[in-house]
Amino acid sequence: MSIRTQAFVKAVSGARAGMKKTNFKQSFELILNVKGVDVSKPEKRFAEQVELPNGLGEKSRKICVIATGNIALEARRTKGVDRVLEKDEVESLVGNKKEAKRLASRYDHFLVEAQIMGSAARAIGAALGSRGKRPVPITPGQDIGDLVKKYVKTVTVQLRKTTQLSCIVGTENMKDEDVAGNAEAATRRVVEKLEKRFKNIGSVYIKATMGSPVKVAIAGGK
Repeated sequence: MSIRTQAFVKAVSGARAGMKKTNFKQSFELILNVKGVDVSKPEKRFAEQVELPNGLGEKSRKICVIATGNIALEARRTKGVDRVLEKDEVESLVGNKKEAKRLASRYDHFLVEAQIMGSAARAIGAALGSRGKRPVPITPGQDIGDLVKKYVKTVTVQLRKTTQLSCIVGTENMKDEDVAGNAEAATRRVVEKLEKRFKNIGSVYIKATMGSPVKVAIAGGK
């Protein structure tokens, strides 16, 4: 069993054709239904980060950097960084569960200077974990610009309490082939995490924000 690239392209094209007109830019979502996986067992669950090869255009992921000194200064100058928190700001969140949850929901990725990772974990670790997110360490000498470029186009796919996974793979102003390439990359990563690979895939769909899911044909499947 496998999914050919053209099958993704065809599904994206179908989802685009079925879009209802709106006054906002719609997104394309990849939906994967797995089978033969007991998600009641913690060891069967996972959260994988996937760097989409064609990015997400205007739907780029929101980035929060937690750092001090020169790293914080560099982050403020870096395109793609939506917010910078310094050590005292993040430490003020310790014990403030409501604000920690709000922060964790507002941003997709948290890039954290390695030496203050402990402070960040105490302040927002639980809030991130409950959302399937985890802090990304900024190691000494690492180029923040390169790190941000990676994570603005990185999505998280999670297998948690249900056997359905989903993630954004593009927007309506992207080419069908680019959206399809992103969907293929995300699907490939999920398949790599499944014990029986494609045999654990029940069905795959592409869905526009305001549209019905369009099934992706699986070669060798039903």
